[in-house]
Parts: sequence; structure tokens; C-alpha cells
Amino acid sequence: MPLLRPAVGLLLLAALAACTEAADKAPAAPVPAPPTASAATPAALRTAAYAGEYNWGDTKREQAGGTLLVYPESDSTVRFYLDISNGPPAFHVGQLYQRAVVRQGVAHCAFREEYDSLGCRLQLTFAPPTVVIKTEGNHGECGFGQGVWADETYRRRRAAVPQHFDDGGGRKVRFEDTSPEQYKSAGL
Repeated sequence: MPLLRPAVGLLLLAALAACTEAADKAPAAPVPAPPTASAATPAALRTAAYAGEYNWGDTKREQAGGTLLVYPESDSTVRFYLDISNGPPAFHVGQLYQRAVVRQGVAHCAFREEYDSLGCRLQLTFAPPTVVIKTEGNHGECGFGQGVWADETYRRRRAAVPQHFDDGGGRKVRFEDTSPEQYKSAGL
């Protein structure tokens, strides 16, 4: 055993020398981090072709009319805000903030509130510079006022990606920051 102790001591000294020698050398160049996938900007998405502001009728609310804002969310979905009125004499209105899945230029949106029996199903057919909205079947319980329907041909007024909408409560809601689910859960 006494012969092993000097051998172990020599091994420890050699290991210590190797560690110190490596520390004396200039540090190696840092290994570059792999490129991170950044989130695509709305304008770079396939659905950006549908983005913009669309209108029909009177948008100043003196007669029937409406505005549709379309925000590209992903390559296959858009967020949209719809603000419509049936005009005089009642001036009933409807606002809707939802998500729609887009396939080959046709978007579908379906939801049902707990108090609805049939729910709401809308089809948005994009044919730039227009989008045609149709209620599917008897699924017109979209939360609009009496006699208010989304069904109409909307013409694009602006092709720029909208950044926000002003809701019926006078709040400015940013598309990028607020999903339809967050908007609804906040009771807005």
C-alpha cells in the first residue's frame, strides 16, 4: 500500500496541473446559440391577404350598415370584430369579437352562449376586395339586437392590418394583446 500513495499523489498533481493549464489559456469563443424562431408578424401570415377594414351601408349609424375588421392571427385563423346596425327607426346594434378558421378563402366561426338554443354559425367568404358573410342554417343567435343580422357583402376600405377596435363600451381593444376568449372572460 505505501507504494500506491505516491502514485495517487502524482495523479492528483497531474490533474490539478491540467486544470490550471486550461484556465490559463484564453477562453474559447462562445458557442453561438441556435437561432430562435420568432413569431411571425401578422403581415407575414397567409391570412394577411384578408386583413383590413370592410364596410357595408352607412358606417355613421344614420342608416343600416356595418364594419368588419379582420386581423390575421395565424396562417389558418383570423380574429374579427363586427359592428353592425339595422338602422332606423329602432337602430338595434350588434357587436361581435370572435375567431374564424380559414380554408381556401372561406372562414367559419361557430359558438354558442349558454342561454342560446341554436348558437351562432357564420361563414365569411373572402373574394378581395369583398367578403360575404352568411349565417349558416338556423344558427343566427349571435348576440345581436332584434332584427340585426351580419349577412351582407362587405367592401374593403383599407387593406392594412388593423391594430385595435373600439367596442360598444368605448374601450380600445388591441387585437394583438386580447384574444376573443380574454375579451369575453373579462366581461367586455
